[in-house]
Amino acid sequence: MFSRFNISGRLFGVVAGAITVAGCSSGPQTGGERAIPVQTVTAAAGAAAENGREYVGVVEEESAAVLSFPLQGTVTALTADEGQRVRAGQVLARLDERNLQSIHQSARASLAQAEDAMKRLQMLYDNGSLPEIKYVEAQTRLEQARSMEQVARKNLEDSKLVAPFAGVVGKRSVETGENVMPGQAVFTLLKTDAVKVKIPVPENEIAAVGTGRQARVAVAALGGKTYDGTVREKGVKADPVSHTYEAKIPLTNPDGALMPGMVCRVTLAGDAAARAIVLPNRAVQVTGQGERFVWCVRDGRVAKVPVTVGGLTRNGVVIASGLSGGELVITDGYQKVSDGMKVEVL
Repeated sequence: MFSRFNISGRLFGVVAGAITVAGCSSGPQTGGERAIPVQTVTAAAGAAAENGREYVGVVEEESAAVLSFPLQGTVTALTADEGQRVRAGQVLARLDERNLQSIHQSARASLAQAEDAMKRLQMLYDNGSLPEIKYVEAQTRLEQARSMEQVARKNLEDSKLVAPFAGVVGKRSVETGENVMPGQAVFTLLKTDAVKVKIPVPENEIAAVGTGRQARVAVAALGGKTYDGTVREKGVKADPVSHTYEAKIPLTNPDGALMPGMVCRVTLAGDAAARAIVLPNRAVQVTGQGERFVWCVRDGRVAKVPVTVGGLTRNGVVIASGLSGGELVITDGYQKVSDGMKVEVL
């Protein structure tokens, strides 16, 4: 009896102890929460002002003209190719002019006949031997002949397509032997003695980009060659899709090295009065709805802070709003954190 009671008591004690341990382990272990190691950077104002704002721009021609023939005809010669530099007055294309030459010769003959008849009738009119009505009819025929000759001569001249200014052929739209209609595009001629660099400026930055702002343009296609310019034009209507405004920087291009379509990096001179916070690109996160935020460390725990961003600089992305400066922003280890989680700053 005693041994059986002792065994039962021992079993009861073991079970009770297990229940007690299980009950204690099921509670929150706040004291043993593991801290996630992260690296941070302190948000500081002023970096953007020192380095200026950077934008990606595109070189475009100063002006462009679509060249076409004013009359119908068959193209017999094309004397310029795409990308070729041409001078003002250079013949770029010709139409079949045989019919036009015949019409012009006929018009010249009719004019010569009318002029000769007028000379003979003028003598009779001066002597009073010619009625007034006959004299007026002769004058009318002469003017008609002159007009016909001018039209025929102009059509013959228009069979040659000439460059109205010096530039670069941007596009050729027809081939030899093709029949063209009046006004049909044959060439697009680009004026590139001077060019413009177009940059898109976000709506939250356009107020700070004024005309007269100094800019430096670096062109990767030319081995990083840089050009200095000034903002001369600023758009007043935003793009409906990107919500950016266009700003244009004119540049001289005497050697023709700058070609339309070249991509470049534009740095606008910093404004000493403007102070902005710049963070590494990897520090800014994006939600599924496209909203941007950063992870900040406050009292050893993670806090999600919404931000709005501006342009890019050499040091990173400009934080337009959301941070006031002095915050610890997580730059590495953010993949493992969530709002309220305990972290350890390395």
